[in-house]
Amino acid sequence: MSGDGPATGGRFAAGCDVVEVARLSAALDRRAGLLTRVFTEREVADARRGGVEPGSPTERARLAARFAAKEATRKAIGNLRLPFHDVEVRSEPSGAPVLWISGTRSTLVCSLSHDGGVALAVVVGTVLDDQTPA
Repeated sequence: MSGDGPATGGRFAAGCDVVEVARLSAALDRRAGLLTRVFTEREVADARRGGVEPGSPTERARLAARFAAKEATRKAIGNLRLPFHDVEVRSEPSGAPVLWISGTRSTLVCSLSHDGGVALAVVVGTVLDDQTPA
């Protein structure tokens, strides 16, 4: 979804994505190096905060939600080739997710959820016309 944005020359944008946690977990188990190709060190650390063990169901659900956020961001921006590391889901001290997108001043916010083996991310905000990464 997109439309005319504020006077800044941007456009309103939205993207969403759903990820099956078991499918992402299997891919991470099967493909060596996938974890570091898709997620930043900070994202992995955030997924393991609170003593969560690597490979645990909680870690995998948190990673699946972050993967969904990366995909939803790519859809909102309109660039499906945006490198995964150029979109980082950071956590506020409260645990609330915050998007950081390399090379853009676009203002996007996200909401993440995971339950019942499924992770979901919704991304909305303003994409500046001159700031859409190539």
